[in-house]
Amino acid sequence: MAHIFDPEERAKLDSPERRAEMPPEETLVKAGIKPGDVFFDIGCGTGYFSLPAARMVGPKGLVYAVDASGVMLAEIRSKVASLGIFNIHTLQTPQAKLKMPETEATMAFISDTLHEVEDKRSFLAAVGAALKPGARLAIIEWIKKETPKGPPLKERLSEDEMQVLLKKTGFTEPAGAELGASHILFTCKKAAA
Repeated sequence: MAHIFDPEERAKLDSPERRAEMPPEETLVKAGIKPGDVFFDIGCGTGYFSLPAARMVGPKGLVYAVDASGVMLAEIRSKVASLGIFNIHTLQTPQAKLKMPETEATMAFISDTLHEVEDKRSFLAAVGAALKPGARLAIIEWIKKETPKGPPLKERLSEDEMQVLLKKTGFTEPAGAELGASHILFTCKKAAA
């Protein structure tokens, strides 16, 4: 069974180290976010990417912050209320039976979550089913090599494994780009039916 991030450790999700390696706005631009997007942040944690995404998609866009943890989503709702953000909706769903919002997204974003999922094919198929044809998917994962932090090496996905997995679940061949010293950003699109 894969290691699941402990919500009690949530302060790590917005640390100075993470901001240095993966500045949220800059990372979202690299991932392909656009004004007006209907953006799914899957495994959103405490809103590290959801909150800046809400500003970046603008008033015509919408962000769905999706997570298995009610603790994480409660923190996002608290931040949203204090910041006066109106274009973020939260949705709690178990990873094993990922339930997506009933709207077609133009972009889905999954950061440091996929390695925790047992049935990656079903998980990605559920994401794909919630996307419009041609919609963008961005996945950030740990590089498959030993790093000072992160999940065990055996839980990490290689670039080859990611390519096979995405092709088998209805996405185009992903482009991979290093993101700091420990991560890789994969970008692709939902393939036409």
